Amino acid sequence: MPSTTRRHGPAARLGFALLALGVALGVAACGDSGDSAGGDGAVTITHNYGETVVDGTPERIVTLGNQWLDATQAFGITPVGYADNVSIGAKTEVPWEPDSLSEATVLNAGGDIAEQIAGLEPDLILVPSYLVDKALYDKLSKLAPTIGAVTANAQVDNWTDQVTALGEILDRQGDAQGIIDGVDAKVDEFAQKYPKLRGKTFLTCMLTGPAQLMVLADPKDGSAALFERLGMSIPQKIADEAPAGGRLALSPERLGDLTSDMLVCGALPAFEEKFKQLPGYAELPAVKSGGIAFIDVMTISALNTPTPLNTPYVLDKLAPTFEALNK
Repeated sequence: MPSTTRRHGPAARLGFALLALGVALGVAACGDSGDSAGGDGAVTITHNYGETVVDGTPERIVTLGNQWLDATQAFGITPVGYADNVSIGAKTEVPWEPDSLSEATVLNAGGDIAEQIAGLEPDLILVPSYLVDKALYDKLSKLAPTIGAVTANAQVDNWTDQVTALGEILDRQGDAQGIIDGVDAKVDEFAQKYPKLRGKTFLTCMLTGPAQLMVLADPKDGSAALFERLGMSIPQKIADEAPAGGRLALSPERLGDLTSDMLVCGALPAFEEKFKQLPGYAELPAVKSGGIAFIDVMTISALNTPTPLNTPYVLDKLAPTFEALNK
């Protein structure tokens, strides 16, 4: 039976959370995004594993990963079951999740996901490419129409592409645009409040161990969209090194390459002090200007896998750093 509690063992919490942080992201999205109307009200959604036809309006949706979870909830729909990388990796309730989520079944990330999902009798399954490989996708697609990553050539979806796809599936295109416009307006408020951000560079990184930094390097990745709307960009030197997975593994010896105006760092508590003690840390431009932000696991997870629900939360968390850069 699927678990109905939000508590998970330490191994499951850490494994699921680290996937979202880019430590073990091994499956890159490679499909073209897009959708089209099919016959008799059917909608065809193109994603990294091919095309999926959804016939009729789904009523029992299962989501994996916090992006699809929040995209679904943005429409006021509570999935029948879910597993999300943010709450599993956190010790507290996720502040942006609605109370209605308590009605959903929480899947056990350490168990047989396909078997648990089958027991929920879904009519739509939504999954991210970084948590579901082709073998698992094939199992899930036999249970119900299953949709993977919908942003072409990016490891993490742009949340607007997910909302747009769901709008097509639910025949609620107007609501989808309203969701997007509402969040974009919030971002634009910050852009107007901190106009000096435009033209500055940014990097987000995670200290995943004493000897490795994971740095977002791909401007096409969905987690870069927020900063791009603020008028910021990834330093070209780092972007030129972007691997297929979007996250670049750097040794501490390359700390000096983090020359961005803004540097957002996530670190498990045991590693934050080690990061600050790395040779060259005090000389980083972001450290000198006050443009560095250390954020907790929940916030870095939200930043790495953005959604229409968590984007305002991330903006508020980064506001002090934006303020420092705007002087």
